[in-house]
Amino acid sequence: ASVFIVWMLRRHPQQTLFCLAVSLILGGALGNVIDRLLHGHVVDFLDFHWPLLAPLFPGGHFPSFNLADSAITLGAVSLIVDELLRVRRAR
Repeated sequence: ASVFIVWMLRRHPQQTLFCLAVSLILGGALGNVIDRLLHGHVVDFLDFHWPLLAPLFPGGHFPSFNLADSAITLGAVSLIVDELLRVRRAR
């Protein structure tokens, strides 16, 4: 999968948002793989407690995550935005 992603990046260097999104996803995935290899599991160290979220999450405790998860999520959102912008420009 990593080879395919690098191939996609090299094939579309002029598409900045697309390249950023794919790079974030690849970086996040590699970060989680490294965690799994070093620790045997992914280390989730960002842990937030917001009482305003109590109706959505038990006790307002948002699920724990790490920077790699954030990169993957931001990359996925960026891919969606990139596609929406591409479709809009095509009209």
